[in-house]
Amino acid sequence: MARHVSPDVPTVLLVDSAHDDRAMYAEYLRVQGFHAVEIGDTADGLALAATADVVVTGIRVFGPFDGVELVRRVRESHTTHDMPIIVLTACAFEPDQQRALAAGCDVFLAKPCLPDRLVSEIRGVLARRRLPTSRSPRAPATHGNRRAS
Repeated sequence: MARHVSPDVPTVLLVDSAHDDRAMYAEYLRVQGFHAVEIGDTADGLALAATADVVVTGIRVFGPFDGVELVRRVRESHTTHDMPIIVLTACAFEPDQQRALAAGCDVFLAKPCLPDRLVSEIRGVLARRRLPTSRSPRAPATHGNRRAS
């Protein structure tokens, strides 16, 4: 069923194979005033990336490539190269974080992550995107070793 979404409502594309996690974050985002689109496969995520305002992806996601490769491909596309991307993952070891940041994610969040924290980071990347200086090189935020309290 098609749904009309106001242009003032940011669309968040959630790409994660963990259905329960994806559904929980999506519902919380909707309550907070976002339009959440849930995808469980990286190929579908890449196909829909241009329709979103923010991409949130895990690392271990079903599909022909993983979430880090999704980040890389979104960055390489001329239509989505400046898309804000948040990696939200249980793969929170230093090498995972470094791969995600090297691929071009803006924020790296380790699960478990409180929904409030995700919303805060989404609002932050959207605010930075709207700034006139958003074309300047981005300094990725890393939150892999901190736990939300």
